[in-house]
Amino acid sequence: MSTIQNLEAGLKKQLADLAEQIRTAETTLIATKEGYLKVSGALEILDILKKEEAALECESSASAGLSD
Repeated sequence: MSTIQNLEAGLKKQLADLAEQIRTAETTLIATKEGYLKVSGALEILDILKKEEAALECESSASAGLSD
């Protein structure tokens, strides 16, 4: 096998290895993004619940003040 053929074989192997690394990194990135979006969504839901709870407390306080 000539030097050029050896170089070509080595470069093709490197290319295949790098392509596999990219696929693995993309899979990891997608899973990380999904986790991020789930947690972000959960925080949004909690924010809505906190606002609703605060509104209910205000209504309760106002109702208690009217019954005095």
